[in-house]
Amino acid sequence: MFDYCGAIHIHSFYSFDGHKKPEEIIEAANRCGLDFIIITDHFSIEAKKYEGWHKNTLVIVGEEITPRYNHYLAFDIKNAVIVDRQENNPQKYIDEVNRRGGYGFIAHPDHEGNKKFDVKSYRWKYWETKNYTGFCIWDLQTDWQETLKNYPTALLSYLFPVYFLKGPKKETLKRWDDINCSPRFQSGVSEANKKYGIGEIDNHESIRKYFGIKFKIFPFEFAFRTIRTHVTIDEPFSKNDSDIKKIHGALKTGKSFVSNDYLLNAKGFQFYSENDKIIARIPRAAKIKIIKNGNLFAENFSDTAIVKPDSKGVYRCECYLKKFGFKPWIFSNPIFV
Repeated sequence: MFDYCGAIHIHSFYSFDGHKKPEEIIEAANRCGLDFIIITDHFSIEAKKYEGWHKNTLVIVGEEITPRYNHYLAFDIKNAVIVDRQENNPQKYIDEVNRRGGYGFIAHPDHEGNKKFDVKSYRWKYWETKNYTGFCIWDLQTDWQETLKNYPTALLSYLFPVYFLKGPKKETLKRWDDINCSPRFQSGVSEANKKYGIGEIDNHESIRKYFGIKFKIFPFEFAFRTIRTHVTIDEPFSKNDSDIKKIHGALKTGKSFVSNDYLLNAKGFQFYSENDKIIARIPRAAKIKIIKNGNLFAENFSDTAIVKPDSKGVYRCECYLKKFGFKPWIFSNPIFV
C-alpha cells in the first residue's frame, strides 16, 4: 500500500470569506510537502481550473454546500450545487450530489462556535439523513476555537495552537460509533451503510482584529502541517489525472486515516485485519487504543498492537503520542468484522 497525505476543506478567494489566490495556496501546500489538497469553496468550483498536478502536489476541487447550518463537502462533481441560504433539508442536496455521480462528507458536525469571540455555530442538525459517505471527525477550526476561553488563554492558544488541540470531539466519535454499530448491521454491513471519517482544516487564512491588532487565523503554511487525511492506495501515483480517481476511491471506501502531523508525520501507520487478528503498526511508540463498538477493547504503549477479535463488531484505532502528556495523534477508519 502507498500512503499519501493531504489537507481537506480549504477556502480560496472564490469563497465570499476567502482571501488567498489558489496559486498561493498551492505553493504553500508544496512547501509543506502535501501530496494532495482538496479545495472546497462555498457554492463554487471555480478553482476547478487549477485541478491537477502542481509540482509535487495534486490539486482536487470540490464544493462546500453552505446554508445556515448543515454544511456538506461535495466531491467529484462537475458543477456547483446551489441551494438557498435558509435551506433546512440537507437530504435534498445530498441526493443531488449523488445524482450527479458525486459523494460527500458532513463538515464540522459538532461545531459550537464561540460567543465570546463572535464565532457562530455551524453544526449539523439533521442526523436522520442518509446516503452520505461519512463525516469529518477532526476539524482544526472546531478544535482550536473551543480553546478560546478568555483573552489570555486565547493569546497562548494563538501563539502555540497545536499544543491546545484536544483531538476529535467525544460526541463526534460516539455518534460515529453509534451509527456504524447500529442494529441495522446485525445481518451484515452493506457498503452504503458504512460511514467513514476524514480530517479537515476549514482554513480561510482569515484576518481578525482585537485591540487594534490584526491576527491571521491561520496561515496556510501552518494549517497544512496540522490535521491531515492520509489515504492508502494499491499503486503509486502516476502523476496524471488518473490519480484524482485514486484519491476519490480511497476516501469513498474508508482507505484513509486522520492525524495531527504537526506532532509527528504519521506516514507508515497501518491498521488492518489478517489471519483472524487485527493489527496496528505506527511510526513511533505511542499509546495505542483499539476501540470496539465504541468501547475500549485493548490498550498498550508500543509501536505495534495485535488483538484477536472476540466477536463480530466495528473496530477502530486511536493513537496518542507522548509529548507533554499524551496528545491525540492518529485516528483510523473502522474495520468491520
